[in-house]
Amino acid sequence: MGKSFVLSPESKVTGTSLEARRAVMRQLADQARIVVWEARPDGTCVYVSSAIAGRLAKSLDLSHWYACIHPDDSKRVAECVNDACREGMEYQVEYRILRSDGTVRWMSETAAPKLTAQGKIDVFVGTFVDVSDSHETRVRLAHSEMEHRLLTENACDMISHSDANDVYVYASPSHKDTLGYDPQELIGTPLYAYIHPDDLAGDTARRPGKAGGKRRGLVNIRFRHKDGSWVWIAASTRTLRDPQTGAKLGMVSVAREITAQMEAERELARREERFRSLTSLSSDWYWETDPQLRFTFFSEGIYNKLRVRPEQLLGSHFEDHAHDSHAPGLLVCLESIRARRPFHDVIFPAASDTEPEIVRFLRISGEPFSENGQFCGYRGVSRDVTREVRTAKALERLATRDILTELPNRALLQTQLRQRLEQRESDVSHAVFFIDLDDFKEVNDSLGHAAGDLLLKEIAVRLNQCVRPDDTVARLGGDEFVVVAECPRADASAARLAEKLCKALDQPMLIEGHEVKASASIGISMHPQDGNTSESLLQSADTALYRAKALGGNTFCFFTAEMGEASRSRMLMQSALRHAIARNELQVYYQPRVHLKTFEVTGVEALLRWASPELGPVSPSEFIPLAEEIGLIDEIGDWVLRQATMQAQQWNVLFDKPLKISVNLSARQIRTRKLLASVAAALQDSGLPAQQLELELTESALMEDADVAAELLAALKALGLRLSVDDFGTGYSSLAYLCRFPLDSLKLDRSFLLQVQPDDIGRWKLAEAVINLAHTLGLSVVAEGVESAEHLAFLRTTSCDEIQGTCISEPLPRHLAEKLLQGVFASGSLSGISGTTR
Repeated sequence: MGKSFVLSPESKVTGTSLEARRAVMRQLADQARIVVWEARPDGTCVYVSSAIAGRLAKSLDLSHWYACIHPDDSKRVAECVNDACREGMEYQVEYRILRSDGTVRWMSETAAPKLTAQGKIDVFVGTFVDVSDSHETRVRLAHSEMEHRLLTENACDMISHSDANDVYVYASPSHKDTLGYDPQELIGTPLYAYIHPDDLAGDTARRPGKAGGKRRGLVNIRFRHKDGSWVWIAASTRTLRDPQTGAKLGMVSVAREITAQMEAERELARREERFRSLTSLSSDWYWETDPQLRFTFFSEGIYNKLRVRPEQLLGSHFEDHAHDSHAPGLLVCLESIRARRPFHDVIFPAASDTEPEIVRFLRISGEPFSENGQFCGYRGVSRDVTREVRTAKALERLATRDILTELPNRALLQTQLRQRLEQRESDVSHAVFFIDLDDFKEVNDSLGHAAGDLLLKEIAVRLNQCVRPDDTVARLGGDEFVVVAECPRADASAARLAEKLCKALDQPMLIEGHEVKASASIGISMHPQDGNTSESLLQSADTALYRAKALGGNTFCFFTAEMGEASRSRMLMQSALRHAIARNELQVYYQPRVHLKTFEVTGVEALLRWASPELGPVSPSEFIPLAEEIGLIDEIGDWVLRQATMQAQQWNVLFDKPLKISVNLSARQIRTRKLLASVAAALQDSGLPAQQLELELTESALMEDADVAAELLAALKALGLRLSVDDFGTGYSSLAYLCRFPLDSLKLDRSFLLQVQPDDIGRWKLAEAVINLAHTLGLSVVAEGVESAEHLAFLRTTSCDEIQGTCISEPLPRHLAEKLLQGVFASGSLSGISGTTR
């Protein structure tokens, strides 16, 4: 194809005519709304027509028109026109014309080639049309569309458009984030296919299509997620209608996910329901105050619990309901409120104006609350704890008071004594009086426990009458009392108070028509010299009490250091004795019994010995009473019985001789009623014939409870063994009980053989009389404590049956006793060796 008509005109024409043609084109470019033209491919105009210039000469050139194009558009336009000329195509292009005054207008150029018969381009027929107005409209529309697209594609809310049949025609990208669908997956699908059936069936009238052209409020519905789950959304919709016919054109919807909001609302509803349920079922009631701390609200719980209507209390303050304005709990509550602090579980007594005589205890908790940083008052809960408080006080009284006398018990005494020692003035002494009634057991046994209780109550009254109000009187249990008193003059004040206490308790009192005289023994410890703690002072006073008891009772005794040492030794012995059996520290010694006439060994007595690694050898007179006191005598007695019966049976087999074994019993063993089973078990386990076992009991043990003793001895006698009274003459020495009990022998106490003066033969005569009397009653007699030839000579003048003592042999350990018995049985008797075997 030839040249393009966009080429510069200066290359073709020069001169004045050029300027004129250029001026015409400039006029058209500045003013013409529409220009119709025909031009050859080289740009020479064949025809130009415009409303403002009419039909123009053919000498015009399009290059002059193109010279008016805005520089920024000229290159683009030239490329478009040149391409059309080269290819022989029609074209359309828009561009800006730069007017003479510098303003710009938009022109639309459209042209098409006109071909010759040979198919070559003859001319281009085209138009220049001013499109400035429509271009601005299109620009504004494009800009608006761009803004709209930016909003819809970047908004978090889901924006959609559906047609008249409720089929998606547009869905914003946010559908992907919320519902999992790409917008293209939704377009062309029915909107209502995604909505939960219950939300459609529940209210079909609320479908957006029913709402006319008005905008609907938010509608909460469930929308199906791509994964099949249901998502709560809130949608605001508007139906688009034809303004002429009212026909539905479509619907626009804006929606957002509210699953979390719906769940929060449901949780809130659940909590509110739970709160209402709890407040109706709970023993508490809820309350609120205003900033002036006046009650503004009470839940119905206060009426359910106290039968007080909430409106009766509105406007009142905490103090208005306090029974005691100085109650510690109320003071804590008010102090917390003044400091704007929460308070928890404070308890104080409250009374109402309508029933001031009824006092209730309330437990109350509260905390301040604010709105926008402004204090609004307090809110909290309260509960009626009257029953709990009274129960707690009753339990505290049971835990700290003696039920019978209502005096402090041991626990409260310890607390009060400890407080007294912590708060005492440095120059003031305190005394602890440990009091024990001397004959209380006799009152119980003779008059009964009811009388004993009355006596204890009277004792409590008398003790309180002897002391000052600040002093303490306590009952530890049984017939033991303690007085703690301030003693300004130390020992002198304590002694005067002790005398006063003894005198008061020694006065006779009438109990159920019987005159009773209850004396007491008192042990006294002083602070600080006898102890710095409540425990040490009570222990020292208890130790002093034992000394007062030992002095015969009805007296008092101060604690001394020597008593403390004795007490510590006793505690050490007690501790060691508890482990003596397990540590094999106990041993059984054996002392022979000899027939007086023939000097043949008839048996042995089992005697318990204790060799302690810490204490050394301990006398039975020391550890046997201790074992009885601490409850070990049954265990020790059973061990001795088993050891003795097994050893006796072994000697029976070894020497082929029926050897008797005698075992001592304590009064405590008789009282526990375990003895019968213990003896039967020992005989069965050892295989010793019952008639070779003799049990020795003291007079005092038999007479302590004669009925029990008689029953037990009868049962023991039924086993076939022998029974003997030990140490006869040291106890009751009553001849009547010798007939009452099934006894076999009597052991004459060694005291009958001891002469105060060499010519004092009165005791021997008495011993001879006892021996004769025993034989008259059918009892054999064993004289114990035979220690000298004189004793032996005297007894040979009597009808005594057997003797036992160091004159014959000391108590021997098992192996030495066995050696002695072996020699005796080999020679037939101890004749000729008396005095040499000791």
